[in-house]
Amino acid sequence: MFASRLLGIIITLQLALTTVFHFLGKQHGVRDIVQMQHRADLQALALELEIKATTDPLTGLFNRGKFDVVLGYELARAERYGNPLSLIVYDIDHFKEVNDAYGHQAGDRVLVQLSAIVSAAIRQTDLLVRWGGEEFVLVLPDTDGATARLVAEKLRQAIEQSGFDLAGTITCSFGVSIYVEGDSVDSLVARTDNALYRAKMNGRNRVEYASARMMSPSIAPSLEPRA
Repeated sequence: MFASRLLGIIITLQLALTTVFHFLGKQHGVRDIVQMQHRADLQALALELEIKATTDPLTGLFNRGKFDVVLGYELARAERYGNPLSLIVYDIDHFKEVNDAYGHQAGDRVLVQLSAIVSAAIRQTDLLVRWGGEEFVLVLPDTDGATARLVAEKLRQAIEQSGFDLAGTITCSFGVSIYVEGDSVDSLVARTDNALYRAKMNGRNRVEYASARMMSPSIAPSLEPRA
Protein backbone atom coordinates (compact mmCIF):
# COMPACT_ATOMS: atom_id res chain seq x y z
CA MET A 1 0.00 0.00 0.00
CA PHE A 2 2.74 2.39 1.00
CA ALA A 3 4.75 1.30 -1.99
CA SER A 4 1.81 2.00 -4.26
CA ARG A 5 1.30 5.43 -2.71
CA LEU A 6 5.03 6.15 -2.97
CA LEU A 7 5.01 5.04 -6.58
CA GLY A 8 2.06 7.34 -7.23
CA ILE A 9 3.90 10.25 -5.59
CA ILE A 10 7.00 9.56 -7.67
CA ILE A 11 4.98 9.37 -10.87
CA THR A 12 3.15 12.56 -9.97
CA LEU A 13 6.47 14.28 -9.19
CA GLN A 14 7.95 13.08 -12.47
CA LEU A 15 4.98 14.41 -14.37
CA ALA A 16 5.25 17.71 -12.52
CA LEU A 17 8.98 17.97 -13.25
CA THR A 18 8.39 17.07 -16.90
CA THR A 19 5.81 19.83 -17.13
CA VAL A 20 8.19 22.32 -15.50
CA PHE A 21 11.10 21.32 -17.75
CA HIS A 22 8.85 21.50 -20.81
CA PHE A 23 7.66 24.94 -19.78
CA LEU A 24 11.19 26.16 -19.10
CA GLY A 25 12.33 24.70 -22.40
CA LYS A 26 9.57 26.50 -24.25
CA GLN A 27 10.42 29.71 -22.45
CA HIS A 28 14.06 29.25 -23.35
CA GLY A 29 13.05 28.65 -26.97
CA VAL A 30 11.01 31.84 -26.97
CA ARG A 31 13.99 33.74 -25.64
CA ASP A 32 16.13 32.28 -28.41
CA ILE A 33 13.59 33.34 -31.00
CA VAL A 34 13.40 36.83 -29.50
CA GLN A 35 17.19 37.10 -29.47
CA MET A 36 17.42 35.86 -33.05
CA GLN A 37 14.78 38.37 -34.12
CA HIS A 38 16.62 41.11 -32.27
CA ARG A 39 19.87 40.23 -34.05
CA ALA A 40 18.05 40.15 -37.39
CA ASP A 41 16.54 43.57 -36.67
CA LEU A 42 19.97 44.97 -35.82
CA GLN A 43 21.46 43.50 -39.00
CA ALA A 44 18.62 44.95 -41.07
CA LEU A 45 19.10 48.33 -39.41
CA ALA A 46 22.86 48.21 -40.06
CA LEU A 47 22.21 47.36 -43.71
CA GLU A 48 19.68 50.18 -44.01
CA LEU A 49 22.14 52.65 -42.49
CA GLU A 50 24.90 51.44 -44.82
CA ILE A 51 22.65 51.87 -47.85
CA LYS A 52 21.69 55.38 -46.75
CA ALA A 53 25.34 56.24 -46.15
CA THR A 54 26.45 55.08 -49.61
CA THR A 55 23.44 55.99 -51.77
CA ASP A 56 22.40 59.26 -53.37
CA PRO A 57 18.83 59.89 -52.16
CA LEU A 58 17.62 61.53 -55.38
CA THR A 59 18.85 59.14 -58.07
CA GLY A 60 19.34 55.96 -56.06
CA LEU A 61 22.89 55.69 -57.40
CA PHE A 62 25.92 55.15 -55.20
CA ASN A 63 27.63 58.24 -53.80
CA ARG A 64 31.24 59.36 -53.41
CA GLY A 65 31.71 57.40 -50.20
CA LYS A 66 31.02 54.14 -52.01
CA PHE A 67 33.09 55.30 -54.98
CA ASP A 68 36.22 55.84 -52.89
CA VAL A 69 36.00 52.34 -51.44
CA VAL A 70 35.30 50.56 -54.73
CA LEU A 71 37.84 52.47 -56.83
CA GLY A 72 40.49 51.95 -54.16
CA TYR A 73 39.81 48.22 -54.31
CA GLU A 74 39.85 48.16 -58.12
CA LEU A 75 43.11 50.12 -58.24
CA ALA A 76 44.74 47.60 -55.90
CA ARG A 77 43.43 44.74 -58.04
CA ALA A 78 44.67 46.36 -61.25
CA GLU A 79 48.09 46.96 -59.72
CA ARG A 80 48.39 43.43 -58.39
CA TYR A 81 47.04 41.44 -61.33
CA GLY A 82 47.60 43.81 -64.23
CA ASN A 83 43.90 43.96 -65.10
CA PRO A 84 42.80 46.97 -67.16
CA LEU A 85 40.70 49.57 -65.40
CA SER A 86 38.96 52.57 -66.94
CA LEU A 87 37.15 55.58 -65.56
CA ILE A 88 34.51 57.78 -67.20
CA VAL A 89 33.44 61.16 -65.83
CA TYR A 90 30.51 62.92 -67.46
CA ASP A 91 28.12 65.74 -66.74
CA ILE A 92 25.09 67.43 -68.24
CA ASP A 93 25.70 70.27 -70.67
CA HIS A 94 24.11 73.61 -69.73
CA PHE A 95 22.32 72.08 -66.77
CA LYS A 96 21.96 75.46 -65.08
CA GLU A 97 19.83 76.60 -68.01
CA VAL A 98 17.49 73.65 -67.43
CA ASN A 99 17.03 74.65 -63.80
CA ASP A 100 16.58 78.31 -64.69
CA ALA A 101 14.05 77.62 -67.44
CA TYR A 102 11.98 74.83 -65.91
CA GLY A 103 12.74 74.89 -62.19
CA HIS A 104 14.74 72.65 -59.90
CA GLN A 105 12.09 69.94 -59.78
CA ALA A 106 12.40 69.51 -63.54
CA GLY A 107 16.17 69.50 -63.12
CA ASP A 108 15.88 66.76 -60.52
CA ARG A 109 13.70 64.78 -62.89
CA VAL A 110 16.39 65.05 -65.57
CA LEU A 111 18.96 63.68 -63.12
CA VAL A 112 16.71 60.73 -62.28
CA GLN A 113 15.95 59.96 -65.94
CA LEU A 114 19.59 60.26 -66.91
CA SER A 115 20.59 57.88 -64.13
CA ALA A 116 18.05 55.33 -65.35
CA ILE A 117 19.26 55.57 -68.96
CA VAL A 118 22.89 54.99 -68.05
CA SER A 119 22.12 52.30 -65.46
CA ALA A 120 20.25 50.30 -68.09
CA ALA A 121 23.19 50.47 -70.51
CA ILE A 122 26.07 49.29 -68.31
CA ARG A 123 27.20 45.98 -66.84
CA GLN A 124 26.37 44.79 -63.35
CA THR A 125 30.09 44.82 -62.59
CA ASP A 126 30.37 48.54 -63.41
CA LEU A 127 29.90 51.14 -60.70
CA LEU A 128 27.83 54.23 -61.48
CA VAL A 129 28.12 57.09 -59.01
CA ARG A 130 26.54 60.49 -58.70
CA TRP A 131 29.62 62.57 -58.00
CA GLY A 132 27.68 65.70 -57.14
CA GLY A 133 25.29 68.12 -58.82
CA GLU A 134 25.03 67.12 -62.48
CA GLU A 135 28.33 65.20 -62.56
CA PHE A 136 28.61 61.41 -62.60
CA VAL A 137 31.43 58.86 -62.52
CA LEU A 138 31.50 55.38 -64.02
CA VAL A 139 34.07 52.80 -62.90
CA LEU A 140 34.74 50.10 -65.52
CA PRO A 141 36.73 47.15 -64.13
CA ASP A 142 38.51 44.87 -66.60
CA THR A 143 38.01 47.43 -69.38
CA ASP A 144 40.72 48.88 -71.62
CA GLY A 145 40.80 52.41 -72.98
CA ALA A 146 39.41 51.63 -76.43
CA THR A 147 36.42 49.81 -74.96
CA ALA A 148 35.83 52.58 -72.42
CA ARG A 149 35.76 55.18 -75.20
CA LEU A 150 33.24 53.05 -77.08
CA VAL A 151 31.09 52.78 -73.94
CA ALA A 152 31.23 56.54 -73.43
CA GLU A 153 30.25 57.23 -77.04
CA LYS A 154 27.31 54.82 -76.87
CA LEU A 155 26.13 56.49 -73.67
CA ARG A 156 26.50 59.93 -75.23
CA GLN A 157 24.34 58.90 -78.17
CA ALA A 158 21.73 57.19 -75.99
CA ILE A 159 21.38 60.30 -73.84
CA GLU A 160 21.13 62.67 -76.81
CA GLN A 161 18.47 60.50 -78.44
CA SER A 162 16.30 60.28 -75.31
CA GLY A 163 13.48 62.66 -74.47
CA PHE A 164 13.58 64.35 -71.06
CA ASP A 165 10.07 65.48 -70.17
CA LEU A 166 9.97 69.30 -70.13
CA ALA A 167 13.67 69.68 -70.85
CA GLY A 168 13.45 67.90 -74.20
CA THR A 169 16.90 67.06 -75.57
CA ILE A 170 19.74 66.75 -73.08
CA THR A 171 23.39 66.19 -73.94
CA CYS A 172 26.41 65.22 -71.86
CA SER A 173 30.15 65.65 -72.16
CA PHE A 174 32.48 62.77 -71.30
CA GLY A 175 36.05 62.36 -70.13
CA VAL A 176 37.73 58.94 -70.28
CA SER A 177 40.98 57.66 -68.84
CA ILE A 178 42.63 54.38 -67.90
CA TYR A 179 44.63 53.25 -64.90
CA VAL A 180 48.40 53.55 -65.23
CA GLU A 181 50.95 52.20 -62.81
CA GLY A 182 51.30 54.41 -59.78
CA ASP A 183 47.83 55.89 -60.01
CA SER A 184 45.92 56.82 -56.88
CA VAL A 185 42.21 57.52 -56.64
CA ASP A 186 42.93 61.25 -56.79
CA SER A 187 45.30 61.11 -59.76
CA LEU A 188 43.01 58.92 -61.86
CA VAL A 189 39.96 61.07 -61.08
CA ALA A 190 41.84 64.30 -61.77
CA ARG A 191 43.15 63.07 -65.12
CA THR A 192 39.71 61.88 -66.20
CA ASP A 193 38.11 65.09 -65.01
CA ASN A 194 40.59 67.07 -67.05
CA ALA A 195 39.55 65.10 -70.14
CA LEU A 196 35.96 66.07 -69.36
CA TYR A 197 37.02 69.70 -69.12
CA ARG A 198 38.55 69.46 -72.60
CA ALA A 199 35.28 67.99 -73.89
CA LYS A 200 33.54 71.09 -72.54
CA MET A 201 36.08 73.43 -74.08
CA ASN A 202 35.88 71.64 -77.45
CA GLY A 203 32.15 72.16 -77.89
CA ARG A 204 30.39 69.83 -75.42
CA ASN A 205 28.33 66.74 -76.28
CA ARG A 206 31.51 64.82 -77.06
CA VAL A 207 33.95 62.28 -75.63
CA GLU A 208 37.55 63.19 -74.84
CA TYR A 209 40.22 60.68 -73.91
CA ALA A 210 43.18 61.45 -71.67
CA SER A 211 46.18 61.76 -73.98
CA ALA A 212 49.40 59.80 -73.57
CA ARG A 213 51.10 62.93 -72.21
CA MET A 214 48.48 63.12 -69.48
CA MET A 215 48.88 59.50 -68.42
CA SER A 216 51.60 60.17 -65.86
CA PRO A 217 50.11 60.27 -62.34
CA SER A 218 52.63 63.01 -61.50
CA ILE A 219 50.86 65.46 -63.81
CA ALA A 220 48.18 67.29 -61.87
CA PRO A 221 45.63 68.74 -64.30
CA SER A 222 43.99 72.04 -63.55
CA LEU A 223 40.33 71.74 -62.66
CA GLU A 224 38.25 74.76 -63.65
CA PRO A 225 34.54 75.49 -63.32
CA ARG A 226 32.38 74.34 -66.21
CA ALA A 227 28.73 74.11 -67.15
